[in-house]
Amino acid sequence: MTGTESKLVGVATALFMSGLLTQPLWAADSMTGGAAPASAVDRTHLLGDWGGVRSRLAAHGIIFDIQATQFYQGVVDGSAGTNDWQYGVKGDYFLTVIGEKLGLWKGLVINVHAETRAGDDVNALTGLSPANANMLMPDSGDTTALTQLIAIQMVSKQVGVITGKLNAFDFVDMVFHTGRGVDGFMNTSLVLPIGLGGTLTTGLPLAFLLKFKGKEVQGFAGAYDPNNCATTSCLDPLLDDGPAYAAFWKFYHGSGDVGPRSSYTSFGGTYSTKEYTVVDPQSLAFVPGQGLSLTQTQQSWSIFSVLNYQLWADTSNPNRAVNFRGMYTITDGEANPIKWTATAALEANGPIRGRDKDTFGVGYFHNELSSSFKNTAGPLLSVAATVVNRERTRIAIEDTDGFEAYYVAQLTPWFALTGDLQVITETLSSEDTKLVTGLRANLTF
Repeated sequence: MTGTESKLVGVATALFMSGLLTQPLWAADSMTGGAAPASAVDRTHLLGDWGGVRSRLAAHGIIFDIQATQFYQGVVDGSAGTNDWQYGVKGDYFLTVIGEKLGLWKGLVINVHAETRAGDDVNALTGLSPANANMLMPDSGDTTALTQLIAIQMVSKQVGVITGKLNAFDFVDMVFHTGRGVDGFMNTSLVLPIGLGGTLTTGLPLAFLLKFKGKEVQGFAGAYDPNNCATTSCLDPLLDDGPAYAAFWKFYHGSGDVGPRSSYTSFGGTYSTKEYTVVDPQSLAFVPGQGLSLTQTQQSWSIFSVLNYQLWADTSNPNRAVNFRGMYTITDGEANPIKWTATAALEANGPIRGRDKDTFGVGYFHNELSSSFKNTAGPLLSVAATVVNRERTRIAIEDTDGFEAYYVAQLTPWFALTGDLQVITETLSSEDTKLVTGLRANLTF
């Protein structure tokens, strides 16, 4: 067995054993007669009800949630940074205001999300498919920012209008329940359709018309600013590069209540009028006194589909189920270096009887880069590497494939520990396939 295979077996064993052997701290045992202990570990939040303050605020339509997530990840094989482990932490602060309960008008909901990012991550070592989606926000440095401030006004039981600054990770999670990198998959390609990155940014002011079915968003259509404003107000300048448009619709099928685990097929698309750089050999030119110059295009588009199928559900326990999810994206391939993407994932809720709150997932992704991008970036990197190495060096840009497996052990209602394993193929031909592993600890205060 090679060194890489030995590491892979050891990490995989630790991943699965963390789920199999760790029992929930609040689980009842035979000595207590089946009654859960009345202690801090039985709370839904680490700090409890704040002496009744949390409940009183909720009764008046004000709901606070605070989360802290710690990440400890390392590229244990296949990189110049091998065994260079990184530690980072994220703080998420949520405020929801129910207008009617606060004495305002009926149907109004205001949602605020602020984020603090500190520490380091392995994203720079994992190419075009970052291994830690959550640490991309608000940006790659240590910072605190207001990433979401939206108002939703329901105009009927099924139709609402949403406006404000929206966190794209939050929106995708609200619609498709893929997680934000803190409670499911961690790799960006499995958290959201990564091909949308060219037209859908991490912070955007918007005005959308939403169609609900029950509590689920069934469809939306609207306009937004395509520029990234995760760490700014988004207002200066607003729509300076023109608007972008997005729409999608879910077609539900199967019987039962509509919820996060419902079976559906969805289709959607985005279109941006922003000016983008075209990465193509024919557009490449050298301008004396300025250096390399690339042509521009005044549009970018993408078409996407998200599929969700409930493959199995425990008829005696609704908390236990197995779902399949696939995410697919096609782009223009000019303004966007990614031509198309495809993912396939299985997620099991309550994978082991008696561990209803645990989650297990396995997923595969493929990111096909555009030939224009590969034929432009590859030669440029080859020239740069030749100059540095002082000998002819050829570097090719490769499409990216990856695999991820995780197990979330819900140790208490407010504390979850995740073991995570990722295998990511090289983006540059000069690199090797990367083996990334780590732990994630999420606390709700």
